[in-house]
Amino acid sequence: MEEPSAQHPNEQYGELQTPLYSFSRVNQDPSDSMRSSVATGGLTSDRVRIGNDASIRGSLVDRGIEAYVPTEPISEKARDYKGRIRTWPGLLLLFLLLVGSATAVTYFAIQTRDSREAQAEKAAKYAFEEAQILGGKGGRGDELIADDGIIGNPKKYPPSTCYLPNYLSKNGKLYSVAPNGTEVEFVIKGVTWYDWDGIVRGSIDCLILSQQLTLVLKFSSQYILLGLWENLVNGTSAYQIASFLSNNNFNAVRIPLMARAILKNSRPNADLINRQENRAIAIGNYMAFLKSIIAVLQFRKIGVVLSMQTLSPTDAGGLWYNAQVPEEDFLLAIDKLTATLCSYKYWNVIGIDLTNEPHKATWGDGSPTDFNVGARKIAARMLDGCPNWIGLVQGISGRQTVEVQGKAINFTDWYGGGLQGVRSTGMKFDIANKVVYAPHFNSPSVYPQSIFYANGTWDEATGKLAGYVELNDASLQLRTSAMMNNMFGFLSSTTGPAILMGQFSGLYGLDAHSQKTSKRVLDQIISTVTQPGWAGGFVMALNPETSFQYNPADTVGKFAEGVLSDDWLSANKAYLAALGKMDKMENLRKLPCFKRPARAKGSK
Repeated sequence: MEEPSAQHPNEQYGELQTPLYSFSRVNQDPSDSMRSSVATGGLTSDRVRIGNDASIRGSLVDRGIEAYVPTEPISEKARDYKGRIRTWPGLLLLFLLLVGSATAVTYFAIQTRDSREAQAEKAAKYAFEEAQILGGKGGRGDELIADDGIIGNPKKYPPSTCYLPNYLSKNGKLYSVAPNGTEVEFVIKGVTWYDWDGIVRGSIDCLILSQQLTLVLKFSSQYILLGLWENLVNGTSAYQIASFLSNNNFNAVRIPLMARAILKNSRPNADLINRQENRAIAIGNYMAFLKSIIAVLQFRKIGVVLSMQTLSPTDAGGLWYNAQVPEEDFLLAIDKLTATLCSYKYWNVIGIDLTNEPHKATWGDGSPTDFNVGARKIAARMLDGCPNWIGLVQGISGRQTVEVQGKAINFTDWYGGGLQGVRSTGMKFDIANKVVYAPHFNSPSVYPQSIFYANGTWDEATGKLAGYVELNDASLQLRTSAMMNNMFGFLSSTTGPAILMGQFSGLYGLDAHSQKTSKRVLDQIISTVTQPGWAGGFVMALNPETSFQYNPADTVGKFAEGVLSDDWLSANKAYLAALGKMDKMENLRKLPCFKRPARAKGSK
């Protein structure tokens, strides 16, 4: 038998013909089926025959499907079809519950956060108030708050927004001059804030830094301002000191510097500062520390006078040079100060106290020790680097005689106080209106000169004034005035350079004289510097460690008193009240700030 050859399916079955379909009903009658078969030419209703050999079952789709017709009516109501309608109220309720829960959680979370923030703010405020220096006037209310919520201990201080003014000394007054020529007069209620080297020179044996630690630092250099070791017992922070000074109307601070430390950029002793409570204070080197202190004072618009106080750790000076620090090195230190600080960033630096207490110097003799020449030379170097600053000139020291109530009385100029030579030589710098006379004057706590007493005998063996008798108020005032007039009082005028008391000092509240001679002399000094023709002065010192040798005149020892009490945490109220008399000075104000325009974004 031959096998059929492969063919296309259509060829296998022949031509595809469209069949005639028959449609049957469910449970149809057999006779109907027969009729249907006959009607279709013998093809059944559920198959299609193609050709003679094959048949195909019809699709269900092609077959008739009849709908069920109930024999009895069905009872139906509209509510039987409300299932979908009744679902959405439940979903809405669920949605509202979820939203309400989320809202409640958010609300209580916010409440908890706000409560914690309020508690943290309250704790920060309490900590700040506890750290404030007590006494004097209250807080200003414009405190710096760091990004971590801590009050009064910023991580950094705001950048300067003021021009660097041109500071002038003329007509017996001080002026701050804006770039547009606007002049603002000001006087100084100032204080000296000593570092270790400036105040002690080995006279203080030890300093308690904490309950557990006592460091013996005698005869060593620390290159850091004192008082910044805040702990549970004593010490404070730079921020609190600046706030205290501002609250009590001090508008200038005199900062003692060491020439060799400037040149070497020495590193401050980190053990003498609480870094956590002075976060913005840099101690990497001498100049960085100085810049950060200037920034603290700048925030309160407090001026700074840089005092060339000492030459080296072993030489307090007496001249502006010595074997270890020759004159040219001293001038290089001046260069470094101007190069670093003559900028709007440090606009509150007023100038330089050219040399502190040059008691070994001469005046007007043309010798290498002639401070008339030395002061001009130092000022020329300063003005070459910073023509905006002023130069403070102190006097020398020598023996003098004055006549009081018909009696000739001898005395010695206080170190830094003898400016008698200016009568003959005058004092001019390379730039006009830059000279400020800044003599020193002290009470007998520093040294009990016989001019302050009715009588007494100086005992060379014991180094004290024996058998002294105190003067009445009128006599003491006459003698004190005679000393001042001889030393520098003649320079007070309304036409020449300004004069201010570069330093005045002595025991005040602790004065052991029965008639308070030291206190009375200080009261007279304060009264003098508040008079017309004076531009104020600097009290020595902020530091409670400020040491005096005589209390009273026949008792030698170490007697310390400053504007702050021993713990640095409270004011010396008696002394502060006395200095409050300077508040009546005309034109006592915060150091004038001339605002710089804000820089546009992206500008340099």
